[in-house]
Amino acid sequence: MKKLNQNEEYNYIAETLRCLRVRADFSQQNIADILNLNRSTYTYYETGKTTPDVRTLNKIAHIFGVSIEVFFPEEGKLPVFQDPAWDTNKQRPRKAVSANPQTVGDLKPDEKTLIALLRSDDRITAASVVDTLKKRLAEADAKKA
Repeated sequence: MKKLNQNEEYNYIAETLRCLRVRADFSQQNIADILNLNRSTYTYYETGKTTPDVRTLNKIAHIFGVSIEVFFPEEGKLPVFQDPAWDTNKQRPRKAVSANPQTVGDLKPDEKTLIALLRSDDRITAASVVDTLKKRLAEADAKKA
């Protein structure tokens, strides 16, 4: 692993955060809300003015479905923000929300936030959320009948 000074480390983390967020089509406000932060605090992370602590980085990694190691440079490997496959400077047209979404990008903003919240907390499983929703829907149906 290449040794970086503190400023280079902050910039590396900042660029990686921005790349992952843009790639997932989230706003800074979306991520800040999920992490229970002010948007300005998250903006500081992406500009390299400050860096998130390890716990916050771990939550962010879970939100984007990547390993925390993506935030640390590995010698001989392109950083996420330099990999052409992760080019976030291209202008992408907004996707229409699909009735049957196949990817996270096809989801509505609230649906994306729900998935990100699920990923950010290991105490909650998707199965438990699905079970709870099924019970609530069954209760609502029973009240209608």
